[in-house]
Amino acid sequence: MNDALPTPFRRVVVTGVECSGKTTLSKNLANHLGWAWIPEHARTHPDVLADQVSESTFEELHESQSNAAAMAKSEYPGVICDTGDLVLRIWSEAKLDFSWHPVTPPDPRVDFHILCPALSSWEEDPLRTLPRFEDRLMLEQKYREHLQHRHYLVAEGDTPEARLEHVLSQWPW
Repeated sequence: MNDALPTPFRRVVVTGVECSGKTTLSKNLANHLGWAWIPEHARTHPDVLADQVSESTFEELHESQSNAAAMAKSEYPGVICDTGDLVLRIWSEAKLDFSWHPVTPPDPRVDFHILCPALSSWEEDPLRTLPRFEDRLMLEQKYREHLQHRHYLVAEGDTPEARLEHVLSQWPW
């Protein structure tokens, strides 16, 4: 008889400023662990693409990303999310001058955050607005302040491989 308790489902959110390597790290980590990967839903949301973001856009993004994570529970031991509610909150403050908070908490809950520090290089794309490294560093401070009371680690390293190796060396499970 196997008396071992089942391993609980884990939700990890990779967070940070734009162009900090979140997508690369989140994909690499999910691949390495054999977990589900949830992309940043804002990149395909019609309001975002049309630059017509409103307060309701943030709630829709929260719901769609939470639903995608919940769907992964039946097939995977965990999920790695490319961004989450913290990005939405800080983005709402910058974009609409209000601080968005979810109406409902994320389900499944977020167990752990990984902060990707700002990279000095910047790749232009239509959704990015902070080409100056100094501006991204200032915004990164907001992420660090918000994460102080959460379980998180900083993905150290200058290359995607170094960051993945660092995260795995500090992996909590």
